[in-house]
Amino acid sequence: MHEAVRDLEPRDAEACDAIIAGLPEWFGNEQGIRDCALAVRSQAGLVATDGTNVTGFLTWTQDRERGVAEITWMAVRATSRRRGIGRSLLGALIERLLEQQVHRLDVKTLSERAAYAPYAETRGFYLANGFESVAELDIWGEDNPALLLRRSL
Repeated sequence: MHEAVRDLEPRDAEACDAIIAGLPEWFGNEQGIRDCALAVRSQAGLVATDGTNVTGFLTWTQDRERGVAEITWMAVRATSRRRGIGRSLLGALIERLLEQQVHRLDVKTLSERAAYAPYAETRGFYLANGFESVAELDIWGEDNPALLLRRSL
């Protein structure tokens, strides 16, 4: 069945939590898990569904005055990865942001300095979808160097 993308709703929060629980290679940090759970309950978001189940989600924040948005969390169910769901979610977000005159989309992920293989895939996804590396940031502690990626809209 073809994936549909719609607004994240309160009833989706537990499904999003379950997606995160099924991706321990990417979501093993307890504080990060708590922060993501809060985001799906409080931030703007989108979910992809297969008609019955949530297969992926993303959340974002937005600075309307500056015309900038940032993806805060994004994940696709382990058994549904590599099927274009992340690209569909990103495309739907970009459409929405363009309607709101947002001109820049940022995302932070684990830097390659961390030498943690699963995040090479994550960085590859963003780079393949028009994002460019902007800066290395030390915002998550010594063991979790961050990479800021940016896409002009």
